[in-house]
Amino acid sequence: MSSGSLSLRSRSGDVHEALQRAKRKFCELQLQVQQTSLNVPEEAAVSSWTPSKELRDSLVDMYRSNPGVNEELRRRLPSPSRQNPVSSDRSENFLNPEPQDWPEALPVSSSSSPAPPPSSRPPGEMQVDTPPSRGSSPEARSSRDPAHDSATPAGHVSPALRAHLDSPPQSRAAAHPQDKNLSLLLKELDALRELNNKLQEQLVQKEKELHMKEVDEELKEEQREARGWERPASLLEEVLAAQKDRDQALMSRLLLANEERDEALLRVRRLQQAAELENVPLQDTNTDLDELLRSVCEADSVQEVQQFGSVLVQRLLSARQRRSDITAQEMKAVMEERDKSVVKCKRLEEELLQHREQQASQEEILRLQLERDAAVEEKHRLEAEIQELRASHRFQDHGRHSSPTEAPPLLIQLQQLSKEKQNVEAELQRCQKAELEACERVRRLERLVEVLRRKVGTGSLRAVT
Repeated sequence: MSSGSLSLRSRSGDVHEALQRAKRKFCELQLQVQQTSLNVPEEAAVSSWTPSKELRDSLVDMYRSNPGVNEELRRRLPSPSRQNPVSSDRSENFLNPEPQDWPEALPVSSSSSPAPPPSSRPPGEMQVDTPPSRGSSPEARSSRDPAHDSATPAGHVSPALRAHLDSPPQSRAAAHPQDKNLSLLLKELDALRELNNKLQEQLVQKEKELHMKEVDEELKEEQREARGWERPASLLEEVLAAQKDRDQALMSRLLLANEERDEALLRVRRLQQAAELENVPLQDTNTDLDELLRSVCEADSVQEVQQFGSVLVQRLLSARQRRSDITAQEMKAVMEERDKSVVKCKRLEEELLQHREQQASQEEILRLQLERDAAVEEKHRLEAEIQELRASHRFQDHGRHSSPTEAPPLLIQLQQLSKEKQNVEAELQRCQKAELEACERVRRLERLVEVLRRKVGTGSLRAVT
């Protein structure tokens, strides 16, 4: 953006310089034309108007791209040797000329100066079109002059116009080339005016654009500065907030320190007062309460009463403190003994429960052993009876073969014996089942006794309800 603004400023400077040069040339050409219009009536025959060398060079060099116009200007402009000075009064009249006076008084030529076609010129060059001559014949001039004279009052006719009208035809014929030159100069002036207007419009437009760009650049710069200041502003706010918090914390700490200092000073003052009160001049510090009471009673001043009273109160407080300490120690010992007795009681209860469980288990074991012995004896007895029944059965079978006549009573007896046998076998099975159950109970009791013994050995026996 900075390079673009610099280029625009340089271009605007160049345009200003070109406008100044065009204005200077325009003023010089206007002065020369006005001087020429004033000098034509007096020195028409000798072609009194001659431009200066600088103006001539400027007019000739004006169309560098079209050499034909430059040659025409060199041919038509008079030489500097024939230049005559202009009087001061004419120059004063020329500075404020009337635009209706001198163009009408100029001689008219019938031929127009050659001009290059518009297509052969570049678009940036000025285009000069030679208009038709102002009055190509004397008849036209004569036909136009009366109208002009009628339109102009008699008292207001310019001297240049009167001199031109009164001049002979030879002078008018001699001024014919100069008329062409003046027409070219007038066209140049018109073209310069148009160019000046265009350049002024372009200059105003460029200045507006430059101003707008400068304003945009300033706005962008301000926005960049604002964006650049946003982050420091936020940081500054954070720093200020942190500083405020720190100041508040510091003030709270200072207030707390002041309160603690005041409390410490008050405590020191109280201790000093207590020390002053305790400063009692007694030789024997082991005096008992009776002596202290006697001293209080025999005191003559309030100060002594306060001193002895404070000592008495301190002794009472110390005695009470010792008594409370002794009581606390005794209570502590009693509590410890109570805890020990509770623990011992719990242990004895556990031992009692264990002994009861062991006694009950031993009784149960003895009972089960007795039942087992009775069942075994019953089993042996039943086995003996079975053996006897088998032997009797074999004996009966042998007797049946020997005495078939005694079969019916023996058969009845055999049936009875078989029934008894079945009853005995059923009883035997019941006894065996009872023996198995008794053995199972004995095993469970033995296992329970073993578990109880282990618990008693490890000391983790619990009360069994």
